[in-house]
Order: sequence, then C-alpha cells, then structure tokens
Amino acid sequence: MPIAALILSTLALWTVYWFVRMGGIDHFRAKQAQRNEADRLAKAQAAARDAPLRTVDDPRDAAVILMLLMAREGGDPTREQIAAIEGIARATFGFEHDLRDRMAQARFIASRAIGFAQAAVVFADLFNKRLTVDEKRQLVDMVEEVANFEGPHEAHADALGVLARRVGLAPAQ
Repeated sequence: MPIAALILSTLALWTVYWFVRMGGIDHFRAKQAQRNEADRLAKAQAAARDAPLRTVDDPRDAAVILMLLMAREGGDPTREQIAAIEGIARATFGFEHDLRDRMAQARFIASRAIGFAQAAVVFADLFNKRLTVDEKRQLVDMVEEVANFEGPHEAHADALGVLARRVGLAPAQ
C-alpha cells in the first residue's frame, strides 16, 4: 500500500510540475485557441457560401434562382429546362428586355449555392415578407412545373416540401 501511495503522489507531483513549469496550461490554452479559430473559420465559410443568395432582394429573381436550382437537383440542367425556365420567367414576370441579364445573374448565383434547400431557407424570409399567399402558391407551382419537366423524382418532391414549409404553405414537421 505505501508503494502505491508513493507512485500516485509522484505522478501527482510531476503533473503539477508539468502544468506549472513546463507549459501544460499553455498547451491547453493553445488547443482552445485552435478550436476557437476553427469555429470562426467555419462560420466565415458558411457566411461566404450564403452571401450571393443574400444579395437577392427581388422575389422574382429569387424564384428564377429556385427554378434553376430545382432543375439542378436531378443533375445538370438541360437546354430544354433552361428554355422552360426562361419561358416561365418571361410569361409570369414580364421579363422581356432584361431576361438575358437576369438569367445570367440567376445562373451565377445558383452556381454558388450548395443546393435548393439552402436557397429555400435563405429566400424564405424574402418570400414571406413580400409575397401574398396566392403569389406563394404560384411560386410553388412554378417550381413544381420545373421539377416535373422531365418526370417526377423523389428529390424534387422533397425539395418542394422544403419550399412549401418555408413559405408557410405546408404544415411544419
């Protein structure tokens, strides 16, 4: 028993000595600083990913971006899907003269987004503040039309559910 007490007291003495004289406290502080830096970097990267989406202040542009992202859910959008989105934008929003510029901007912003769900979350506040219930239904219908352009897919149904819940047209789960 005295040998065990001697070994434990020696270990305790060397642990205290390491903490005080050999920089043990600094070691733990450095680890905490690394964790804090990693958290800060992760937050900055998340903000950078959302930044292009957050610059959109027109619900019509946001709708075009969502339609492009919906077309991208099943892979790269085809020319027919892009033409259909342009047709919807022209017919619904009256984009005649500046359709090319708006589509270029929307394609750029859509290329920076992680996916449809991220954009739906970011745009939900814009839609909820600026659109009526009928306009929200029309938005979901437009996105659904793009989703079903080449046949229904489960990924499209899930994405539409996210959008409908975010704009208040479906019950939250």
